Amino acid sequence: MNRKGQALVEFVLILPIFIMILFVIYDFGNIFSNKSKLENISSDIVDMYNNNITKVEIIREYSNLDITFDDYKDKYTKIIVKKNVDILTPGLDRILGKKYEIVVERIVSNA
Repeated sequence: MNRKGQALVEFVLILPIFIMILFVIYDFGNIFSNKSKLENISSDIVDMYNNNITKVEIIREYSNLDITFDDYKDKYTKIIVKKNVDILTPGLDRILGKKYEIVVERIVSNA
């Protein structure tokens, strides 16, 4: 009985599943890493906003991100920071979309 051939067949059957798992781990790690970066950037944006830096200057500073400022009853401002992350894993891109949108929101008092 030839065990080497059997091991090769089992390896070939398991390899695509193993590679898919590695890609999924990479994609979710990339999403969480970018989410963490956006959290830090949003804190910087809130500090800039509280130091009376104009919205135009803030948007210019972070031109690679989608930043919106929504005023609410002249009391609060909601700062929304968005970024799209590419999904590499085949199949997972059908669930999450080709580009996964990360959104971070902060609410700041205008007082």
